[in-house]
Amino acid sequence: MKKLFLFSMLLTITLPINAGVRCSDFNTQEEAQRYYETHHAYHLDRDRDGEACECLPGGSKYGSSRCKKY
Repeated sequence: MKKLFLFSMLLTITLPINAGVRCSDFNTQEEAQRYYETHHAYHLDRDRDGEACECLPGGSKYGSSRCKKY
């Protein structure tokens, strides 16, 4: 029971840290990708293709027509 409590406390503490990070917090897609992979910040990959913040400079195959301001 103590382990379950500790696990739930850790989860509660760490979740809000990543939730506040947005694509606009990064200068390039490469920076965002590093953060995404290191911190498992899945919310930075809205289309779930494994590429975080593809609309940032240096990002993916999508043109500006697919990119929104986040």
